[in-house]
Amino acid sequence: MSPPRAFGNGPGPGLVLALALALAATSPRPVAAQGVRDEGLSVVGKGSARAKPTAAEIDLDVSATAELTGDAIVKFRDAVKRVRDAFAALKLPDVAIEERGPAVSQKGAAFNPYMGMDMGARAKTRTEVQLSRKLVVKVSGIESMEEEAVLQLVGRLIDVAQDAGAQVGPRVDPYTAYRYDISTNSSLVRFVVEDYDKIREEAFAKAAADARAKAERLARLNGVELGAVQSVRENADAQPQQRVYIYNFQDQSGDADEQRERLTSPKFQAVPIQVELSVRFAITPVAGAKP
Repeated sequence: MSPPRAFGNGPGPGLVLALALALAATSPRPVAAQGVRDEGLSVVGKGSARAKPTAAEIDLDVSATAELTGDAIVKFRDAVKRVRDAFAALKLPDVAIEERGPAVSQKGAAFNPYMGMDMGARAKTRTEVQLSRKLVVKVSGIESMEEEAVLQLVGRLIDVAQDAGAQVGPRVDPYTAYRYDISTNSSLVRFVVEDYDKIREEAFAKAAADARAKAERLARLNGVELGAVQSVRENADAQPQQRVYIYNFQDQSGDADEQRERLTSPKFQAVPIQVELSVRFAITPVAGAKP
């Protein structure tokens, strides 16, 4: 058998050179060069901080009903005054009452999917006017108190409110809660960390320090030098749902102060806040380091 021919019908020298150039262009560059010039060094830093509640809040609802609006107004004013006088008699300097705007509604007018069945019966009766106002009892300075003292104090406030004729706790119609998928919170007391921004700032500082420590360790192990921060992004999805509290469904259209984000808990204990940052650092090769 004759030996294979070196040339013949195979690819010519020009085609071979073109294929070689194409392979060289598509081959991956060295990892070190790629990391230095393009990607930098990306890490995730985590930080958390905890704070004990500084205040406790109790939601009250005061209402009065009458067929005549004038009578309803008189009864309503007396009901609110009775609650205010009851708390004033306690003479506690750290206890205050905040008022929300009054609401005028029809007694028993909660949405009913079957209301069309008794429309004729309802049309024959006189509408009863209901006036209601939400009160928020707030006690400050509880962060320095013992647990037993806090329980005794909030229990006393709840008893005073109920004895004065106020309803304690958020009022949400069961059918409305079901229809709009609203969680019916059974907690009577809301514990609040008021200096939320300060606690969050502390958590951010810890997350930034954690990111830099991780980046410095990775840079040292890979023979590169850490440079300036190129980008920082907060990973919002990593935060637990822990601080948002809106007083109740009926007040969601209220003023902006009511709907602000605050660090809250149904328990009298240190409340945590966690943050997570994605940080990218620039890196440069260390002189004398192996590529």
